[in-house]
Amino acid sequence: MSDTTSGQQYHAKPGESLADIYNMPGIVLFIAGVVSLASTLTAAGDGFTRWVAVGATVTALCFISSVAVFWLEHERLRRLAQRRGPVRTEQQPRD
Repeated sequence: MSDTTSGQQYHAKPGESLADIYNMPGIVLFIAGVVSLASTLTAAGDGFTRWVAVGATVTALCFISSVAVFWLEHERLRRLAQRRGPVRTEQQPRD
C-alpha cells in the first residue's frame, strides 16, 4: 500500500486495516505470541521447567512487540490524517 490514507481518517471500511501491509509484522508477532504461549503451557504441563522460562520470555516479547508495532502504525496513520486536514462530511438536513 502507499503512504496515503482513504478519504476518511484511518481506514474507511472494516477489514482495510488487515489488508494494509504495514500491519503484517504486528499480526505475525501476535500469532507467534499465541503459538509460543501454547508451547509454553504444553512445556509446563509436561514438567520442562527450563523451557517454561524461555517460553514465557518469548511470549512476552512477542506480545509486547506486536502491541508496539500496532501502536506505531496507528500513530503513522494519525499523522497522515492530520496532515491532510479534517475530513469534511455532508451535513444532514435537520427536520
